[in-house]
Amino acid sequence: MDIKTLLHHNLDELFYLADKKGILDTDLVVKIGAYVGAAVLRGRYADQKEVTMDEVNGVFGIIGDFCKESFGGRSFSKAHFKKMTKYALELIQETTFDSDVEEFIVSLRS
Repeated sequence: MDIKTLLHHNLDELFYLADKKGILDTDLVVKIGAYVGAAVLRGRYADQKEVTMDEVNGVFGIIGDFCKESFGGRSFSKAHFKKMTKYALELIQETTFDSDVEEFIVSLRS
């Protein structure tokens, strides 16, 4: 599975779960995008011991495009994109990141 397919699959699943619960809004879209992007980059770092800026830009470019296509430019703007990337970089620096991701996903599933 290529990175674009992986990202789309994860985003689809989490957006679906949030929508099913009736809680999907722009703030949650930003949060889901941040968690998905951060988790993919964290996995890449664990495998390769480095992540390039091109990889970071590529991951968030795919996520941003997906969100914009899914929700439209008015619902998902450049400001939302900037907020998402900033939040993702904050998340990934947390020592509890791995458990935080799991808790976040469980909160959407339950």
